Amino acid sequence: MATCGTVGYMVSSLAKELHGFPHKNRNLKTVSDEFDPTELSYYEGVFFSAGLFLVIGFILMAFACIYLCVRACCCNKEAPPGKSKGCNPVFLLICVLLCLGGLVLGYYGNEFTRDGMLGVASSVKSANGTVSSANTRVNLITTNLTGQSRLLYRLQLEIGNSSVPDPQKTNYVNQASQARGQVNSAADQSREISSSLESVPNVAKYADDLKKYEDYRWRSTIGVLCYVLGILLLAVLCVFCKSVCMLQFNVFLTLIALIVAWLYGGVFIGVGVLGGDFCVDPDAYIDRAVSNSSREQVVYFTRCGNCSNPFENDFNTARDNLNRSIVQVASLTADVQAYRNFTSDNSTDQALTTLTELQYSLSGVDVILVNLFNQDINCTNLNNDYNDLLTSACKKTLDGAVFTFSGCFVLGVMLVMFIVASQLYWTRLKDEDKGW
Repeated sequence: MATCGTVGYMVSSLAKELHGFPHKNRNLKTVSDEFDPTELSYYEGVFFSAGLFLVIGFILMAFACIYLCVRACCCNKEAPPGKSKGCNPVFLLICVLLCLGGLVLGYYGNEFTRDGMLGVASSVKSANGTVSSANTRVNLITTNLTGQSRLLYRLQLEIGNSSVPDPQKTNYVNQASQARGQVNSAADQSREISSSLESVPNVAKYADDLKKYEDYRWRSTIGVLCYVLGILLLAVLCVFCKSVCMLQFNVFLTLIALIVAWLYGGVFIGVGVLGGDFCVDPDAYIDRAVSNSSREQVVYFTRCGNCSNPFENDFNTARDNLNRSIVQVASLTADVQAYRNFTSDNSTDQALTTLTELQYSLSGVDVILVNLFNQDINCTNLNNDYNDLLTSACKKTLDGAVFTFSGCFVLGVMLVMFIVASQLYWTRLKDEDKGW
């Protein structure tokens, strides 16, 4: 297997930071931080950070509930004349504005994540299309060479049926037979290249599935953000209407939003750590995930640089055989043409027509074969796709996950403050007897 590094990819500091998060299992024992989505113990380590986040969320949620219960049961005495137990609505509006800041962070994080995920899907589809296109061209070359082999066999029959005397006839037939053997060898090498390309995994389905998943994820996140925005707008309406009932109903809706915000934040911090583990060393995961039969091809396409081309030996052998057949056909054409000019034997005219067609066709196949090696199975295009994939996954998607997590954290804290402010304000409205 080639030992070479990915060209053009630099590990971001964010990926390193996320990779550095503690990875512990349910027994609080440190587990491997090596990206391995097939191991259950690895997921335990990844979502340890998410669990910590959810514990914080649970504590704040419990604080909000206990606060509401205590205020309702123990602090319901009438305020002294001229003094209110509640707060000014400005405090509530400040909480609304700070929650809006969390929504903005969540919105931008959602868009960054979407751009990153769609970029990953696009890169995967482009890479798969490049490999499929190369394999199609290889199959075309194989079909073309098979056709030339049949043409050479027909040439042998045409020479055999001509009136060329022996031993010249036998010599011409042997030359045509040698050329045919060389073309057959070139076709065999072409099939080997095709077999190597077919061993590269077909990942088009994963790209389509990723797009569908991302569409659902994006819509659900937008739905949650709109839900929280509706709560904040309702709170503003409550301030202007001075409605205690609406405020109390809004607090109930806020408790639901609080749960969703902390759950979302936990998921996104877990996804961020998972992405960080992958992005610090994507090549190592590729080595483990790809089967032995296709590893050399995948390593060459993804890392490029100084990697050896696994198709080079088959290509060189195929082209050597093809060029020898071209030389053989050119030599045979010259011999038959010289015989025709010397003897005026028109029985070789059909053979000369076939030889001319062969020279043109074999030269065309040689051009296609060279273009195939220099363009289609050159690692440059696929390495660019791979780097685009890493940029989308390890830059945009990670940034989006962190932005979304930050938004959820701000919302999680500020919604608790929003609940407190709402309760204080409806207490004031009750004291002033202006609420309904």
